Amino acid sequence: MTKKRVGIGIGLALLLGIVALVIASIFEPSVDPDFEQNLTSASPAKTEQLIAGEAEKLGITALSVTVIDGDKDPQNLYFGRAHKDGVMQVASLSKAVASTVILMVADAQNVGLDDDIREQVTSLDIASLDGGDRPVTLRQLLSHTTGASQSGYPGYPRDGDIPSTSDVINAPPRFIESQLAFDGEPGKFRYSGGGYTIAQLWAEDVSGQSFEALAQDVLLAPLAMTQSTFAQPLGSDGLAPLNIVGADAGFDPTEGIFSSLNDSWHIYPEKAAAGLWTTPQDYARFVAAIMDAAVGAENAIPASVATEMIKPVAKTGWEPGSYYGLGVMISVTDGGEVSEISHTGANAGYRSLFLAQPETEGRTRRVVVVSANTATSAYLNRAIGNAMMAR
Repeated sequence: MTKKRVGIGIGLALLLGIVALVIASIFEPSVDPDFEQNLTSASPAKTEQLIAGEAEKLGITALSVTVIDGDKDPQNLYFGRAHKDGVMQVASLSKAVASTVILMVADAQNVGLDDDIREQVTSLDIASLDGGDRPVTLRQLLSHTTGASQSGYPGYPRDGDIPSTSDVINAPPRFIESQLAFDGEPGKFRYSGGGYTIAQLWAEDVSGQSFEALAQDVLLAPLAMTQSTFAQPLGSDGLAPLNIVGADAGFDPTEGIFSSLNDSWHIYPEKAAAGLWTTPQDYARFVAAIMDAAVGAENAIPASVATEMIKPVAKTGWEPGSYYGLGVMISVTDGGEVSEISHTGANAGYRSLFLAQPETEGRTRRVVVVSANTATSAYLNRAIGNAMMAR
């Protein structure tokens, strides 16, 4: 791929993005400024009424919420086409689950998080990539500190050709994309779905399994996450008796969506970065397991894995006290304590969020997961999460 092609592609993408941002800022509906405060103190009946009304105003056709408060039974809410057996893509929330799988594989393979893993990736010549002549470690890949490019992926329409995972990294087919490069500063936070895709290739190569099969064996089945899979592509009947709640989204260059979706979805060969299909109740069970394992209550997830995940690695620069661990965002108090872990997700049409607070004196462990099938849900998800956490 020539530098000229890359330059033209980047220029066109920037131009489209600027135009779309201007249009979106004028016409995109917004969340009621009083919604979050009203939801924080609302009764159960009023909670459903408030969320349903705001979702309808924003044109969201499916939205699910799960709250796990301590050892109490999960609270599940469903709006529009969402239901307890309907799965959606959770986009970058995939990274926390993928990190757990990869860390467990590394432990089984006796591979250290700071070992150079380039030669263990046999399906891709990492050294041939720009900047690939320096060591690459799992800790770097999972904390976004390798300096790798490619922050995220828009996915591929279901009716088109789907490249292999290694091709996504080495020879992406689309005009506006370029080969992944390690052109950032090692050790500095630079969000990279491309780095996660390399970590996915590593796990597949050392295990000899597809990532979806590996995740199923190592984590999903042991945690009884029966409503979850990394399968890409996934047919509408691929999780029977469960079913897919397709995304509804218009043409939106600001979110990397270059085709309208009507009860449909894109395919993501970048499974570790963005390919998890799940429900909020399944995902909340996973987050609760991470939080419990991190304080010594081991389950299917070893305590050593959980503690590594929620250990701050790099400052994000996004807001004060914001760090990235391994697969999760971490909020740290002035005293250095972890006050919250979280992540957001944005695939073509889908928007997701999880927030979790550790158990402290006077407060139980709490997990909130929100998943929706319409791009306008991003700010609503955050407002719901904040309100549920503040109760």
